[in-house]
Amino acid sequence: MLHDELKRETLDVVNREYRGWISYREVFRSEKVVVGGYEGSFPKADLRLFIFFSGDFGVRIIDNLTNASGHCRSCGHLCIERQCKYGKYGFSEGIDGVLELPTPESLPSIIDNPYTILPAKIPSVDIVLATGLHNDLYLELPEILRRSDVEGLIVFRDKSIDAPLGVLKNIVESCSSYGIKVVAPKPSCSLKPNSNLIMDFIKQYRIGTPLVTLRRVGETISSIEVHVSAPCGITYYVARQLLGCDVKEHDKNWLRQFYDKIALHHHSYPCTGSMEYDYELGDTILHWSSYIERETYLLSLDLNNELIETINERITPKR
Repeated sequence: MLHDELKRETLDVVNREYRGWISYREVFRSEKVVVGGYEGSFPKADLRLFIFFSGDFGVRIIDNLTNASGHCRSCGHLCIERQCKYGKYGFSEGIDGVLELPTPESLPSIIDNPYTILPAKIPSVDIVLATGLHNDLYLELPEILRRSDVEGLIVFRDKSIDAPLGVLKNIVESCSSYGIKVVAPKPSCSLKPNSNLIMDFIKQYRIGTPLVTLRRVGETISSIEVHVSAPCGITYYVARQLLGCDVKEHDKNWLRQFYDKIALHHHSYPCTGSMEYDYELGDTILHWSSYIERETYLLSLDLNNELIETINERITPKR
């Protein structure tokens, strides 16, 4: 009976995730940047942001949001520039402040006075993004946001030690008591809306769970519309590498090769998700993000059965 109950619980999760993908596509595919053509762009954002970060992953998020020149170097001399992402969006005007903090490993295990490192107050923005911080600095964020009249907090977690569950529980409880909306996706590319504020953030800044539409001429991928990118920008790179590939979606051998191709380019960007086993996910964070990338393309091909199979594979603990 316990086995049957676990199977039902797994099926419920898979079905919920599948329905979530379908509704996500309906909400967020209105805007696009076309990889493989000059058309498409994202409008300016109205929500105001402030960013706390430590480490390289935070730099990637900022460079992707601002569409900094040279942000994506993985294509090398094969870069197609304005036929990919450059010049088609840039959200620097919406960012009111960025504060780089010392890495957790460079700080004491316990910080007696976080305000020797953190400001007591920041500009009154709509949303704060935070990633890679020392746990004691994370725990102080709700109070800083309260003082600064900030409405929402997004914590991007791409390492197992980044805002672990005990710390996250305290952050959520404090934010809830102050009326601050909070979401903490692990990995960051699993971000989906849990409130109207976070929905507006994804709509305006176009980062979160990646969403694409694949276009073909005959059997060949001619262009890919990116509606939402992973926060690090990897979505544009993977799309660029798939241009010119043939599609034979009902061929099982082709599908397996397609999965491998997506995973190969996902690792080549490279994805910065941790390869340490994460007990919260039952797998490594990098593997989860690679599954999500595959699910993005299965959704674009309307391969619903394969999408459901991949979701099930992703959520099944690997230990």
